[in-house]
Amino acid sequence: MKLKYNLYIFWAVIGLCCISCSNKDDDHIPPAIQEPEKPTAPEIYNDLGFTPHVDGEPFNTYRGLVMAGYQGWFGAPGDGCPHSDHSNTAWYHYRENDRFEPGVLRNSIDFWPDMSEYETQYTPGKFILPNGEKATVFSSYDESTVMLHFKWMKDYGLDGVFMQRFVGEVINNPDGKAHFNKVLASAMKASNQYQRAICVMYDLGGFMSDNTRNADAVLADAQEILDTYRLKDRNVQKYYLYENEKPLIVLWGVGFNDNRPYNMNDVEQLMNGLKEKGFSIMLGVPTYWRERRNDAIPDAKLHDLIKMADVIMPWFVGRYGKSDYSNFHNLIQQDIAWCKENNVAYAPLCFPGSSDRNMHPNNSINPRYGGQFLWDQMYFCIKSGAQMLYIAMFDEIDEG
Repeated sequence: MKLKYNLYIFWAVIGLCCISCSNKDDDHIPPAIQEPEKPTAPEIYNDLGFTPHVDGEPFNTYRGLVMAGYQGWFGAPGDGCPHSDHSNTAWYHYRENDRFEPGVLRNSIDFWPDMSEYETQYTPGKFILPNGEKATVFSSYDESTVMLHFKWMKDYGLDGVFMQRFVGEVINNPDGKAHFNKVLASAMKASNQYQRAICVMYDLGGFMSDNTRNADAVLADAQEILDTYRLKDRNVQKYYLYENEKPLIVLWGVGFNDNRPYNMNDVEQLMNGLKEKGFSIMLGVPTYWRERRNDAIPDAKLHDLIKMADVIMPWFVGRYGKSDYSNFHNLIQQDIAWCKENNVAYAPLCFPGSSDRNMHPNNSINPRYGGQFLWDQMYFCIKSGAQMLYIAMFDEIDEG
């Protein structure tokens, strides 16, 4: 009886405390889900600022596209190109130290292409698959190879490619030019068939202002391409990439500090000549182009040339890996801001990783992490406001 009496007293005290601490507002019961506070202005996530491309229509701008570089430099004996049958260029870009066979420093590729869909295949002879069959490779000189690659681009949603054209390969080098002219012709055909964007990119490696591989020679080659493919007639080459209402052409290798045998005046001459021919211009520049340090020359004229261009693409391959990519976030964001302020389009480079240990056994490997490394780069660039992406590279299996 005493325990029951004490419980009555306990609950009475609790009740008095509740009464003494309450008021009429405490009777309000809040809703189970609180409505979020409405923002004063609608939130816009990376507003496009351009009209997205529509399938089947011409590519009037790089904005909104994901494009890759396309080397097109692989050759095999018997593919029909004179370049491939010379002893010093056979198995071009598969070979290392004048041979293409198993072993470090005996070939230049770290992984083998899946050959299951290739129409034409070539057999090196000394590479054996696990099932005992001889392994085969492709040649970029074959039209069927390029057509298959462009089919894959369409199948997997890649908007198109920049066709690499190496000054050292095509100027005053008939066999080299024969190879790359055939690859380009196949690519132009494939571009129309599979409705993929295509653009010519000159790699200035081999460009020398004081010999026959100079600005005049490059400009003559560009004119030949312009005339051959009638790039200004959208009814002929419908999917050639345009920027600012002109066919786009690229000069890669502008402003690097590795003692190249040309200078900013030479590049300016090239740019002016290409503009006179009716091209818009994209420049491939070093990672630290904005600060003009590290891999970039300190010459202030680099910025003057960039401001003359329509688009720039900084070269990031080998500058970072997955673990330290975040260190480059601020650099990319400031690049985007600088380009926006100076009315230059910015195409950041993303790459899946790299490995070239058979060719350079002392080099480190940049792991791919099952695609996560590439995804991290693309996600960050788009989130930061990038409106176009350059992927390195579509077919460069010899550098991973």
